[in-house]
Amino acid sequence: MARNVITLNRPIVKFADTEAGLAAADAFECQITSAVLTPQPVYQTVPATGCAGASQSPGLTGWQLDVAWLQDWGSDPSMSQYAFDNDGLRKWYSLTLDSIGLPDTVATGEAYVAAGAFGGTFGDGSAAVATATWPCLAKPEISEPVVVP
Repeated sequence: MARNVITLNRPIVKFADTEAGLAAADAFECQITSAVLTPQPVYQTVPATGCAGASQSPGLTGWQLDVAWLQDWGSDPSMSQYAFDNDGLRKWYSLTLDSIGLPDTVATGEAYVAAGAFGGTFGDGSAAVATATWPCLAKPEISEPVVVP
């Protein structure tokens, strides 16, 4: 099997009130430094009996959208302001990993927005960054790439 490498050099990241709204939504990838749909496995413990030790059975995996960005208060649009204004609200997201190499492979779904940081380390010249974990409502929908024979 050949080795495949996906580079994340041309992503597209959008947020909207509705799934249909994603098409015309502002794109935030120029501020976002990382966007990862992280699985959260769930296991249920099966208790031990006189014949077998305890074990675990898997449940459905939960998901979260882990986002990191450069703080951009005062910009328009502003990722920092978007997260702050929509804290705790349910929004749609769209994540395209590489708009050139994989333009048809897009993850979409709904998540609860969490605000990011305001401020950071003073005096060392580093950029002010923010991170947040946005819990997803369900497993993301990931479109299949179009394969041309």
